[in-house]
Amino acid sequence: MSNLSITTRCNKQCPYCFAGDSRSEKATFGDMSRNTFHEALKYLKRSGIGQVRLLGGEPTLHGDFIWMLDQALLQDFTVMIFSNGLMSSEVLDYLVSIPTEKIRVLLNTIHPLETNPRGIKQQRKTMAALGRKAMAGVNIYTRGQDLDYLIDAVKDHDLFPEIRIGIAHPVLSGGNRYLMPKFYAQVGEGIVDLFFKAKQYGIRIGLDCGFVPCMFPTDMAKELKPLFEKSGVCCNPNLDLLPDGRFIACYPLNNMGQFPLTPETTALSLIQAFNEERSIYKDIGIFSHCRSCHLFKNGCHGGCLALKMNRVHTRRTSAHAVP
Repeated sequence: MSNLSITTRCNKQCPYCFAGDSRSEKATFGDMSRNTFHEALKYLKRSGIGQVRLLGGEPTLHGDFIWMLDQALLQDFTVMIFSNGLMSSEVLDYLVSIPTEKIRVLLNTIHPLETNPRGIKQQRKTMAALGRKAMAGVNIYTRGQDLDYLIDAVKDHDLFPEIRIGIAHPVLSGGNRYLMPKFYAQVGEGIVDLFFKAKQYGIRIGLDCGFVPCMFPTDMAKELKPLFEKSGVCCNPNLDLLPDGRFIACYPLNNMGQFPLTPETTALSLIQAFNEERSIYKDIGIFSHCRSCHLFKNGCHGGCLALKMNRVHTRRTSAHAVP
């Protein structure tokens, strides 16, 4: 897997934004150039990756967005677009024209109670137009977030029958809101409730990175198999390519290390390089009890690396605090 972040521009200001560190940098690399995009497609081919995953910011704001999709489709890639759905009519019409099997648009949904009526109206228009080409998603950044509206979105607009759920992780600068680990179990209860409600309508629940199995009741592991299979096993480098041609492991780890895109770069070489930098954190988890937990000993990765690093930093800061 590898993501192409083609622009740092966005038309929303989510409090948990993972891309905040990159977007706040003084470097003027707001939009990816056509040349860098061409080199990125070559990199994907070299790496044996058949999907072009476009991120932002809001990727549809890039002036060459339609051109980029054309290039990817002409080279027989499938395309995944991570969008908030607040796109122009021109872009929406273009996406509608693409065969369903060639494209998926993961929509970061706006909660119906959010004070953004224009945004909600536009997003619903996008859902209605895209139908099965779109998948509903949400990032959980605080406890108590209602998730039931996602089922209605899938049913009302005949979206792809899967709901993608992510956890908001901290950026290393500490400049965003994120879900604190002490609330993971509470959030897990809400996800389990959504899981069983969605199942009644043939809707699957997909989990993004950073979930841990202790969020969910272990005595229900058999009934919740799809959740447990995606928990504790995913905290590998996402390989996000920034607009100016620099790779980062993922947005929360933007400040950890970066590597340039060269004619020799492959996904495997990047994973090896990033894993070398990450290896010192492999024996700790996001909770103090992780090392003694049977789940951790049996393969759980211990949660998001950015959270691990924050925990280590906090512990060191406390240890050196003046009494």
